[in-house]
Amino acid sequence: MPRLTALLRYLRELDDSISLHQLETLLIVADAGENGITMRAVEELMKVPNATLSRNIAYWSKWRKHNVPGMDFIVAEIDPSDRRYRIVKLTAKGRGVYGEMKRLMGEE
Repeated sequence: MPRLTALLRYLRELDDSISLHQLETLLIVADAGENGITMRAVEELMKVPNATLSRNIAYWSKWRKHNVPGMDFIVAEIDPSDRRYRIVKLTAKGRGVYGEMKRLMGEE
């Protein structure tokens, strides 16, 4: 459990109010890789409504809401193959944090 404890400490240092749903969102997006994943696919994996996922994505985005900065770990872009959907993927900052999380868990 020392690795998990180290990971939890690291996450608390980033922001001590991270919820499990928010963390799950980050991990799903990170695991999707460079090409990202549609928000619809994340909703289905998490079994949450669109509004919940939108709040979770906003938490990790550059701006949580108007004039409230976010973490800047995830970016949402319009899906070029279907403009009705958004693809979410990690930013460079998000990739760095995810790499550190993997290192703490002994996966890198």
